[in-house]
Amino acid sequence: MTVMNETRLNKAKLTSRKYQIGITLNIVFIIVEFIFGGVANSIALVTDAVHNMADVLSLVISLIAIYLMNKKPTKRHTYGFYNTTIMSAMINSVILFVSLGIVIWESIVRLSTQSAGSQPVGWLVAVVALSGVVINGLTAVLMNGSKELNDRSNFWHFFGDTLLSVAVFAAGLIISLTDWDWLDPTISIIAALFILFESWSVLKESFEMSTNAVPQRLESADIEGYLLGFAHVVAINDLHIWPLSTTETALSAHIEIDQKADYFKTLDQITNGVEEKFQIGHVTVQLETCDKEHCETKI
Repeated sequence: MTVMNETRLNKAKLTSRKYQIGITLNIVFIIVEFIFGGVANSIALVTDAVHNMADVLSLVISLIAIYLMNKKPTKRHTYGFYNTTIMSAMINSVILFVSLGIVIWESIVRLSTQSAGSQPVGWLVAVVALSGVVINGLTAVLMNGSKELNDRSNFWHFFGDTLLSVAVFAAGLIISLTDWDWLDPTISIIAALFILFESWSVLKESFEMSTNAVPQRLESADIEGYLLGFAHVVAINDLHIWPLSTTETALSAHIEIDQKADYFKTLDQITNGVEEKFQIGHVTVQLETCDKEHCETKI
């Protein structure tokens, strides 16, 4: 096993462990929220429990993607299953937006149909929400600091839940001291809208990756300029850069060189240079001499 593969495997094991911890913590909390949300007559707690179910599903999907990503390539899937992490990030982002939409809708319904008997039990709402701050906060910390798109997506899931729990806690305290029962659903709407706004970039990036767009950290013009800077390189044809996964990138190009170029030396320089400078792990380059007629493809 190479050092790179061993490092990747160790990282995958560590990532899997943090996802397993997050799943366990949140399943327990979901059960608590459903029970006490009904007892306290709190739409904020019940809708947050539904939202947490979506979050746990996202963690499970990400865990499956991590497992598939580390499976060896097959004759059918020659790149392996790297792109399952992109699919996972996209699905997670959609789940987040749908679940937040449900939170907003249920909150609006509660605002429009509230009656005197439907006032939440403020102190109980506050106690359960405070435990949510701890559970969701710990899960968000597990996902924080990573540039991997699934981790970022799940971070926003649980950061959003933490924010919502803080808001519900504050609402619970205020409701226990006042008759402001409208505060429970209002806080839910405000928190949900904030999370939607902040997590939009993750949904946008996951969609771009799923359609083979150049990863956001790279610019095709920069790479083309770098390639043209090599000695004896005349032109760049069919340059393609696309994500294999949320962390792996591939590049292919037809590069036209003059007759004086040392073929193998130039090929090594270009391949190694692109890998080191742009952190692209899968580089495929075809060198062509000037006397070869080249018809650039449409893609």
